[in-house]
Amino acid sequence: MKSPGCGDKSPIFITGRCGAVLCLHGFTGTPYEVAPVARALGSAGFCVSAPLLAGHGQDARALGKTRWQDWLASAEKAFDDVLDKTGATTAAVVGFSMGGLLALRLARLRPTCVSALVIVSAPLRLPSWQVVAANAWSCLPTLLRQGRLATVRKRGGSDVTDDKVRFENPGLNELPMAGVVEIIKLAAVVRHDLGFLRAPVLVVHGERDRTVPLRASYELAGSLASDVVERLWLPRSGHLVGVDVERAQLCEAVLRFVSNHSCAAPVEATNNPERVT
Repeated sequence: MKSPGCGDKSPIFITGRCGAVLCLHGFTGTPYEVAPVARALGSAGFCVSAPLLAGHGQDARALGKTRWQDWLASAEKAFDDVLDKTGATTAAVVGFSMGGLLALRLARLRPTCVSALVIVSAPLRLPSWQVVAANAWSCLPTLLRQGRLATVRKRGGSDVTDDKVRFENPGLNELPMAGVVEIIKLAAVVRHDLGFLRAPVLVVHGERDRTVPLRASYELAGSLASDVVERLWLPRSGHLVGVDVERAQLCEAVLRFVSNHSCAAPVEATNNPERVT
């Protein structure tokens, strides 16, 4: 009999000749969240990498010891690996939630190497109450921050409308508060990047998302410098759209978008990117 959280959280690597694609999971998540999209791209002939990002796949306290720069470093390594394996000079990047922020940052740092972006449910801005809570937590004495207040239970479990996926999802049921603070920092960096990003972008969001407000994706789509910005709102999906009830529609849209733009020459950024540490 299967147990809760039994879904496969292993990294994914699929060989192919049609181009390179990097798929990045979200905060507290695993490659399980992007597996349907990764497999759809792989079946179409793309070489696809979906790594397990730094600090993930363990427990909330282990994740809380990492910073957003650690997550970015593991994404950059996977990006370089998929280019090396294929001999390609460019790759498309599909990023879910925190992975979407990392994909946007990667496109800022590697403007000539990222051919297309699919940004799914990205927390460009968290709900204001979460920001207030995270800032208040940051001001607490170290002993309190490292004690019972180090993690917070997710209300309602996985933000998904598919009951089977909610049962299988191997992602964490707790949020490390230190990691939430890092998400807020990363989002601030990425908001500064948006006006420089010129690669084609598909922005996706589930209309039943109770984790990241839909307005965050509206802001994202309206702030990019790209000449190609497409939107896909999924009316029956929660936050985990990659594995939710409309995942087939998402896979079809991603495959079409990446196929149309993965071979296009990326446009140079308008000025030199900043490395933020």
